[in-house]
Amino acid sequence: MNEHNPIALLVSNIQRTWLEKTANKPELKFVRMVIKPEESRVYEGFCKLESSAHGSLPEVFVTQLTNFEDEDTFSAALIKDWLDTYNNTAELPPDFKWDPQPFVQALQQDTRMDDTLLSMLASFQRVLPQQQLVLALIPRQVSSTRDMKDWLTTLLRKGIPAGVKLLVLDHLNNEQFAMHDKQFPGMLCSFYVPIDLHGAIRKLGGSGDPNSPEIMMRKCVFEMGEALKDKDVKRLHRWGQAALDCTQKSGNKGLFATAHIMYAGMLFHFKRDPQIPQLLERGQRIAKQGVQQGDTACLPLLVQFYGYQGAYAQIRRRFTEAINWFVQQAEIAQQHNFSQQALNAWYQAAELCRRKDAGRYYDILEKGYLAGLPLSDEEVSASIYIYLLRDYYDYAHSNKMTDVLQGIDEKMGRLFGADWKTDVDNIRKNRMPMNLPLEVENGDILQPSK
Repeated sequence: MNEHNPIALLVSNIQRTWLEKTANKPELKFVRMVIKPEESRVYEGFCKLESSAHGSLPEVFVTQLTNFEDEDTFSAALIKDWLDTYNNTAELPPDFKWDPQPFVQALQQDTRMDDTLLSMLASFQRVLPQQQLVLALIPRQVSSTRDMKDWLTTLLRKGIPAGVKLLVLDHLNNEQFAMHDKQFPGMLCSFYVPIDLHGAIRKLGGSGDPNSPEIMMRKCVFEMGEALKDKDVKRLHRWGQAALDCTQKSGNKGLFATAHIMYAGMLFHFKRDPQIPQLLERGQRIAKQGVQQGDTACLPLLVQFYGYQGAYAQIRRRFTEAINWFVQQAEIAQQHNFSQQALNAWYQAAELCRRKDAGRYYDILEKGYLAGLPLSDEEVSASIYIYLLRDYYDYAHSNKMTDVLQGIDEKMGRLFGADWKTDVDNIRKNRMPMNLPLEVENGDILQPSK
């Protein structure tokens, strides 16, 4: 791990605390790491690092992102994803001899699979060379935290196998998975690692050549974020203009367009600021020029600009214009094989039509449905396409489109079970609101360096 990377140092702190809290506790079965929501990417990075060949902890980590739909189906879903990952792992140590077949066969049975999951974990742990196994559960979506806690409690009561621990992430001041020690004496461990993520990002943003346009823009973006936090729009404009100035001098179209979209994105919190439409129009024009000149960084930015234009029209209540922008975003994203961005845009357009322009709703819904047909099962279950399928199913039912109904039933039944419609409705009801469709993420800077 790169000791000079401030994010990597945060991960090192988590690793050190893990060792301090879990060492010499043979009865320990359940570890709850309490985090702040904004720290989740760092902890996911920790889990993924330890699940790779570059992990430094003595245990073998397996990180599962399986959706939690309900406590009756979660174990089966975990087994399926585990087996898929195992089968798709290109390289395994030559002396690693584990037989997955009993669990492949068990998965064909229509029964609750808690005991099978525990048996699988025990079987896998036994072939590890004198190491313990940690199953890190970081579901992409959770339909009910109460039901997931009940599922965890059930597994603890049944008995987690020797040499196996479960790991979950819980949120500070909103803890959903806390349990009483009296229920499971010696089996529980909870801890919180104070990490200065804010300071680490600031250091990371300023590292490197201070005269580099990329480094200068990182500093501007950080200062814009600080101004936004303080609700100081004048300071935000000052640093936003600085970002435009330093990136324009670079001659890099992608960097210059990025400065526009990030500046505009922060101004969305001040919805009536007159700079927003100017930044979006100019940034989109720069991104188009970059695409024409062969700058590969500009194409995804151009897709993002269409979405921001739609979002801005929507907050100004210009709904027809917003729908048109989202449709254009979906079409250009689909044309260039940005499948997830295309589906998000089709869903945005369809939902807006459903509420504001019913005459266009089914046409756009159908385009979204067709756009997702090439997706794999894993891509479907992890994307917004499940909502498009759910809504198109109702349309197909009312129009007696038998083949379509059978196809959707087969796909979604395979992924979610016989009650898939209820499950998807519950997931949609409990999901977090969607981000702005083009929000620029800082995920890359949160990945720990090796």
